[in-house]
Amino acid sequence: MLKPSMAICCIYVVAAWILLQMGIALSHHISDVELQPDMWLVIPSMLFDLVVGHSFFETVFILLIGLTCLRMLTYMGRHLYASYNWYTYVKVRMHPRLTTQWTRKYKKWHTHIDVIREQQPVALAIGMIHPRIVISTGLLEMLSVEEVHAVLLHERYHCTQRHPLKKWLATLIITSMPYMSILKGLGHYYDIWIELLADRYAITQTNSTYTIGTALLKLVQTQRFVNPCQGVSFSDTAINYRLSQLINPEQSIEVPMVSLRSVCTSGTVLIVISMIIFFQCI
Repeated sequence: MLKPSMAICCIYVVAAWILLQMGIALSHHISDVELQPDMWLVIPSMLFDLVVGHSFFETVFILLIGLTCLRMLTYMGRHLYASYNWYTYVKVRMHPRLTTQWTRKYKKWHTHIDVIREQQPVALAIGMIHPRIVISTGLLEMLSVEEVHAVLLHERYHCTQRHPLKKWLATLIITSMPYMSILKGLGHYYDIWIELLADRYAITQTNSTYTIGTALLKLVQTQRFVNPCQGVSFSDTAINYRLSQLINPEQSIEVPMVSLRSVCTSGTVLIVISMIIFFQCI
């Protein structure tokens, strides 16, 4: 089994390598253009140089860089907009008394617990710099005290491991580089395993699979709450794998990672990019 930490590191390393190659290509492209005080004259010169001064493959690579940057900026813009809407939603629906009560109850965790007025059950870890747990009054009404405790343990694991930040970065990379299909497989593998490990943490702390199992079954049978912001929700991912783990805790879980096709196509892309940069620099 490849550890989730290794899977996410592979995503970061591949992305860093591609961005490095893109940076080298852009620096070569800019160095070919004579800089002028008026930027409106520089831009046409760069476009002319792109079409005339480079080979077909170099031109395609420059366009690929533009597509990657555009998708990256689009994703970040959408995330900022969704984050603003989410925090506005939480601020309006915040239940101050229950928020204070539950945060004090688990003050040893040093993790803030927000309780919002929402009929649907909500349980998620959110926040990239300072992760926090968000639960709803609907969740507190639906689950027993023991089940709520198990759910909070699950979300605490996500917070301590900074999964909201790691998952956001991985999603940014995967969205920005659709031509690297291997990244999508690694991201899916990572998403599944962080949920399995969070469940294992809750099982270890409660010394039982019953409470986390009954909580999961209750939540998957309810209407799914649509979270507008990037976070790690309790009952949105890897349900079948998690139920299998709860039924047979001792049985090893086989999670598919990447296909041979994605490895070959992504490897081909990396080789082509390397050749373009190599022949550009010599």
